[in-house]
Amino acid sequence: MAPARARLPWLLAPLAVGFTVVASCSDPRPDLFVVKYDAGVDASDAGVDGETVDPTLGGPCVDDAQCNDGVACTYDRCDRTLNRCRNVPDDVQCSDGIFCNGTEKCVPRLGCRPGPTQTCQDGDSCTVDRCVEADKSCVRAPRDADGDGSPSGQCVTGGDCDDDDPQASPKRAEICGNGKDDDCDGAVDEQPCSVPVGDTCASPVTVTASGTYFVDTTAAKKDYPSSCSVPSPAAASDVVVAIVVPPGGPRDVSVWAGATATDVSVALQTTCGQAASELGCDVGKAQKRSRVLGRSLAPGTYYAVITSQLETQVDVRVDLLPPTAKPTNEDCAAPTPVATDVTFPVSIVDAKKDLPSACAATGRGELTYAFTLAAPADVRVFASTVVGTGDPVVSLRGAACATDETRCRSKSAPPLFARGLGAGTYVLSVSGTASLDANVLVKTYPPTAPPANQTCAAPPPAPIDTRFSVDLSNQEDAIQNGCLPGAPNAAYELVLTQPSDVMVIGRFPPNEAGAVSLNGPACKSSDLLACADTSAGAGLPARISRRNLPAGTYRVVVAEELGKTADLEVLVRPTVAPVTVTADDCASVAGIPATGGYFVGNTSGATPGLGAGCDSPSTPGNGAPDQILRLDLAQVSKVVFNMDGSGYTTLLDLRSGATCPGVEVPDACFVGFGASRSFLSRVLAPGTYFVQIDGFAKQSGPWALDVRVLPP
Repeated sequence: MAPARARLPWLLAPLAVGFTVVASCSDPRPDLFVVKYDAGVDASDAGVDGETVDPTLGGPCVDDAQCNDGVACTYDRCDRTLNRCRNVPDDVQCSDGIFCNGTEKCVPRLGCRPGPTQTCQDGDSCTVDRCVEADKSCVRAPRDADGDGSPSGQCVTGGDCDDDDPQASPKRAEICGNGKDDDCDGAVDEQPCSVPVGDTCASPVTVTASGTYFVDTTAAKKDYPSSCSVPSPAAASDVVVAIVVPPGGPRDVSVWAGATATDVSVALQTTCGQAASELGCDVGKAQKRSRVLGRSLAPGTYYAVITSQLETQVDVRVDLLPPTAKPTNEDCAAPTPVATDVTFPVSIVDAKKDLPSACAATGRGELTYAFTLAAPADVRVFASTVVGTGDPVVSLRGAACATDETRCRSKSAPPLFARGLGAGTYVLSVSGTASLDANVLVKTYPPTAPPANQTCAAPPPAPIDTRFSVDLSNQEDAIQNGCLPGAPNAAYELVLTQPSDVMVIGRFPPNEAGAVSLNGPACKSSDLLACADTSAGAGLPARISRRNLPAGTYRVVVAEELGKTADLEVLVRPTVAPVTVTADDCASVAGIPATGGYFVGNTSGATPGLGAGCDSPSTPGNGAPDQILRLDLAQVSKVVFNMDGSGYTTLLDLRSGATCPGVEVPDACFVGFGASRSFLSRVLAPGTYFVQIDGFAKQSGPWALDVRVLPP
């Protein structure tokens, strides 16, 4: 914002009650100078002949320094054509980053004010509407009162015939002889029908030896509770497997269970159907197996309750093993010593979760191991899954151990990398994203010096307004700022000499997670200003957009989960005022200056004038309401269009032609699913272009568009 307004008492004194400029009788335009000069004037006040006063206009001025209105969210300048202050509100600067509590507004002379809460209600009784903060979007799911995954038949043709009974659904099999229409086909007990096998404790599937068995939850009811289960357990099915430990001493009983297309849980009990007798319980997502282990069980019968979210065949692996005791290396107090450069096995099955880790917020419990370096060394920790379908999670810890995580990694590749560790003893905790057996190797190498961009202490400067590549193949996860933990990263310095609009763009290999972040000089989670990563469903590329970032020194950090090459762009310009677009069609198209700018609008009241090639195929007519802008380029330019900050699933379509609306430019239509909205970056030839602001599948609402015009 501009500094405090300079005082001009000789000028303001005669204006304390008002001022008037007389317009020519032949001039039909309203004279915006004919207003009461009052800092509390309301935007709805009228000027001469009932004309509405421009709410962004303030008092007289001769330079920008006189126009600071004391409101942090306005862009203040002296309008030299009127010699009046202009204080333009910028709603983006009021945003708290939370979508579901509504869009905050910048109110002239008042500052930031909350907007109406995002209710997402569409008025349709057949949908359950909710706001999802992670995606910054409204989700409207078909009504499903019993939670069985089938929408009510009163709302959907062929839907659930009894939405109060989770055991009746078009997704279920018909059960023989129960006098009920289980599969919702209008018939009762028709052929073919199914008879459950192992449905209750009275008739379990019996296992007396190690091996792989197949059980089927088709036609089974959900009979027994457990401490862990699949989503919507009332709609699930369970079967019982009785496991017999033969005479001859105690055995470990290991049970793995899984299915291809649905979640499966397994609970091992000493008394069938009694959750209080559980020895262990685990749930695995589709294609990730669940596992329980009963240690040193005496001869007798034990019961595995297998639950699936959908009726399906479940493969169950039962192993009767020599008895073992639970590991004692549960936490930092008693890590198991291991040698470097020698592989050792780790089994993650019944360990408790004792230690916090940036990489294992939803992982299993961990076991701890200690290794000692006689001299400084580079260390890489390799971990690979031997049995199971999860990924190992490794964490390197310093002297404080529980609160001193220095590196972590939640993937098998690349390995955890710590450069130049000093001589001493370190603790390595090992966990998993699911139950698993893994092999772990702590490999040592001669120590090497870190590159300049590996820390935030004195990183190289970020090239401005140009795209450059960052090789992360030999980088550590040394910058612990909470943005994509565990991924190799690199830092660059950004120095702003004046308030600026900053956009950071990160591009990563397809189907891999990457992130960009904007930080203070320390690069800690406490000074993290913004983080955008593709693993959160934001799409490619990852983008950060900060308006009116104060002058100062910052750090831009880029990370990529597999340590590959990433492309980074840091775009900087002096802060520009937002331009409100009201134009609805080609008759009043809004212009984009050749240098770009920042534009806001709202399509809710607009007309659906244009279709778009990337709109939903089921959208009728011209789809959602839209607005249109025009950009004229005199030379070949790279143009970046970014719709971060918009309030709905935006659709951005670029058109070209001498007359509005032009024709669609190939491969230049982008739907902004998720939190990051629409984005386009194109090198464009000289000519006239039209930017269509639209919504996917008839969505509409407030939008923002940042346009950067750069050399090609």
